Amino acid sequence: MNADIRLLLCFPSVSLARKAVRSGVDLRLVIAEDERQAFGTLVSDHTDVVDPDDKSAVTRTVAKVVQDHHITHVLASDGFPAAQTVPDSAGAARVLAEDDRLAEVLATSRYPMIRRATATGADVSEAVSRIGLPVVIRSGQREEVVLRRGAELAEWLNGAEPGPVEIAEFVIGPEVVITTLTLDGMHRVVGATAKWMTSGGVRYLHPAELAEPVSRETRATVTAVLDLVGYEFGPAETTLVLSERGPRVVSVRPGFGTRTIARLIEIAAGVDVQTELFRALAGGQVRPSSARWFAGAEHTHAAPEGALYVVAEGPTPEAVEALLDRGRGVALSPDPPPSRRSGPTA
Repeated sequence: MNADIRLLLCFPSVSLARKAVRSGVDLRLVIAEDERQAFGTLVSDHTDVVDPDDKSAVTRTVAKVVQDHHITHVLASDGFPAAQTVPDSAGAARVLAEDDRLAEVLATSRYPMIRRATATGADVSEAVSRIGLPVVIRSGQREEVVLRRGAELAEWLNGAEPGPVEIAEFVIGPEVVITTLTLDGMHRVVGATAKWMTSGGVRYLHPAELAEPVSRETRATVTAVLDLVGYEFGPAETTLVLSERGPRVVSVRPGFGTRTIARLIEIAAGVDVQTELFRALAGGQVRPSSARWFAGAEHTHAAPEGALYVVAEGPTPEAVEALLDRGRGVALSPDPPPSRRSGPTA
């Protein structure tokens, strides 16, 4: 155990707290009253109770626990670093989480974000003008259209349905999601997961098939972005489009990220992202991530938001894709391989 590190988890799930306890990290919890019994057998003498709906009370309780018990790291249940211990690090997490603020930070760097906007009705033309053609427009039904010329935009506007749409700079290239763990400003890449649109929804494959030079450039981009905002501690997911001119940043989400991706990393590489972060905090030896198996998943448009549609695993990407196609009943006109798709997808 690293005696200098003390972790506070705020309103964690029982499974998350159990992983932290098993890692050996010095741990305290802030929980709700009705959770006292569930956590009693884990860390009964290391818990503080507060009403999660009373934000002021939560802030006071966390601040007091941090001060009284010399807490060094604070995580919310989703892995988002809290502000009470290392304000600069928490500030960096907020910058990463807000696309507009992150875009400002990266605007003059070598790693500019893909330009995006949400607009409705007459504002669509203005947003497209700011971003510049070609653009990708996505409706609330997740229908997607690429507009390359002004005439195409005018035609689309004539038939557009009311409601907000997402407009994004059209950048050609496969999309990947990079999962990282950061401790003391050192960033460890846990895995790279391919992501693309299919006729049925959004598909993921881990590990993404990347040539070594592309893999190195991708890792360098992600770690540079995290360094630029001063991200010192916490997990994160960075989504990139691998264009011909190099990786372009779609978004960065501090925290444990997409549950689907974490599950695929565990299936393919045997690495649990949450456990690895706690092991690092506890001073334990971090297990290397070396996927020798493939795992994939697909979310369908028809499923509720966040619902897992189908998961598959196998010795090759082709085997996994075939199982996913079979799982959603697609036998004809299979989706093209990721290398020929365009991003971003979400």
